[in-house]
Amino acid sequence: MKSGNIVLIGPTNSGKSTLVNSIMGRRVTLVSRKKQSTTFNQKLTKNISEFEYILQDTPGTFASMKKISNKVVSSPFAEIDNAVIIYLVIDISKKTKTEFKRIQSSLKDKIIDQKIFLVLNKIDICNDEDVLKSINFYSKESLIQEIFPVSSINGDGVSRLLERSNKYLKIKESKYQSKDKVQIKKELFYSEVTREKILDKIHKEIPYQCDVITDKVENRKNEIKIFQTIEVKRKSHKSIVIGKRGSLLKEIGSSSRKEIAKHENKKIHLFLFVKVVSEKKL
Repeated sequence: MKSGNIVLIGPTNSGKSTLVNSIMGRRVTLVSRKKQSTTFNQKLTKNISEFEYILQDTPGTFASMKKISNKVVSSPFAEIDNAVIIYLVIDISKKTKTEFKRIQSSLKDKIIDQKIFLVLNKIDICNDEDVLKSINFYSKESLIQEIFPVSSINGDGVSRLLERSNKYLKIKESKYQSKDKVQIKKELFYSEVTREKILDKIHKEIPYQCDVITDKVENRKNEIKIFQTIEVKRKSHKSIVIGKRGSLLKEIGSSSRKEIAKHENKKIHLFLFVKVVSEKKL
């Protein structure tokens, strides 16, 4: 068996998490319309035939990092040293060339012998001419090993990306194939689910300084009780999250509870509390 670590990096909303879900064949990472829906490095393992792909989904890289709570954002470059391949994911439907240059500059000092695959994502919403222009532009970059136009949302080009990755995977000492798995602490996953629902429900009003803390989990035979605190910066933000007569908080709780139940296959009781904390703490 051949195996290897593959780290996904790229600007926010470039489709890294959707690409991971496509490779895994199911929804295992959170996806939001808002920037920075992924705030931590998440490790997942996918087995296809005699190949094992250890995927590392990372937070997006973008200039306005001050908008995000430093407490919850992991470095997108933290796992590069252990990688065999780096998937640099770019949304070619947007103007991301400046962001690409910035990421490439950061990578130059960190690359030893890792192969960098440039994944031109979201080709499903671009015409062929624009895709070819992007390929021609990025093909001049010496740091890039290969370029792969893909659509994470419908899977186009993903099989070819994995097939080319096989060349650089290493022989694994163990002959036994491990199971597909997602490595993430339950408490963190629960928090991220609720945070995703907040971002989806409140598109513009809620700031990025919004943390969800899972305070306690009571895991029983047929049910799980989860107690969470939503931390916001201002009283006005608290009012927004709660909504009129608690309507929005109920919607967030209901959506989060259903999502968690899909993964746990148990009845979920979710208790949400909203608290205003100082900006320094966030």
